Amino acid sequence: QAALTGHLVLSTLHTNDSAGAVTRLVDMGVEPYKVASSLVGVLAQRLVRKVCSKCRTSYYPSIELLDSLAYMGDRSRTFVRGEGCRACYDTGYQGRIGVYEIMLADQHLRELISREASVEMVRRWFKTKGGSTLLDCGMNLAEREITSLEEVSRVAFAE
Repeated sequence: QAALTGHLVLSTLHTNDSAGAVTRLVDMGVEPYKVASSLVGVLAQRLVRKVCSKCRTSYYPSIELLDSLAYMGDRSRTFVRGEGCRACYDTGYQGRIGVYEIMLADQHLRELISREASVEMVRRWFKTKGGSTLLDCGMNLAEREITSLEEVSRVAFAE
């Protein structure tokens, strides 16, 4: 109600991605026209563990792992993972960093919401308009050797 009167409303929802937040509001009983007319955007965020700088090693990931992540980059390149050491208590990781997905509402999204589109339809629209997903953000961190492919897989596909 407050958003409909021009107030900025920030909220948290437990969803897998930004598209899930849009459909979750409708599932919670908020009228689709209210969501459509008041939504400005959605930020989805997750934390991935950072590879330990003391025991980081380079390796060539399996084709199966790259396929599961829909990796389209140089498949002959190396990625990093932690072997485990005293500094990281044998976990291979030390610290965490965020992966983010930002979906801004436009007229097309508002129409999808008004028609009570499925979460899959909202995701497809987001990707079609060039949206960067949690997976995309995580893969960027893996390519920059900040996190591992296993962490990206764990977080990007969490249910």
